[in-house]
Amino acid sequence: MVAYTRKTPSAGPIRSVKPGAVSQDMQFRSLNMPVPIAVIEDSEGRPVAVAVPPAINNRPAHSRRLVQQQSTTSKLAAQKITAINDLWQVNDEWWREHPISRRYYQITTQSDSRLTVFQDDLNGNWYWQKGE
Repeated sequence: MVAYTRKTPSAGPIRSVKPGAVSQDMQFRSLNMPVPIAVIEDSEGRPVAVAVPPAINNRPAHSRRLVQQQSTTSKLAAQKITAINDLWQVNDEWWREHPISRRYYQITTQSDSRLTVFQDDLNGNWYWQKGE
């Protein structure tokens, strides 16, 4: 019989963090942040074409801001939406100062890309919900 030599996995050493003090190695960043996009709607408010910045797909999160600034200054080619695969409404956190009211669409574009986009019902802006 041989003794089991593998170490049990653990979370590692515990570090205490004082309130208001964040160390350099503990920088936080938001994940899966919505990206503002341009959408062409039909007479009933449904999306028929979408312009998503292509350079954002492969960029790290810290450089997305630069790409978004560049995309607002240059014209993007809109892709026709060939199918709306799913549609749902999210109304949440109505009791807070900034409630959430969004209409989500899972779409397929003419380039056969599947995207999740939504319109913020509170301000009317369109966003791409990356992270699929």
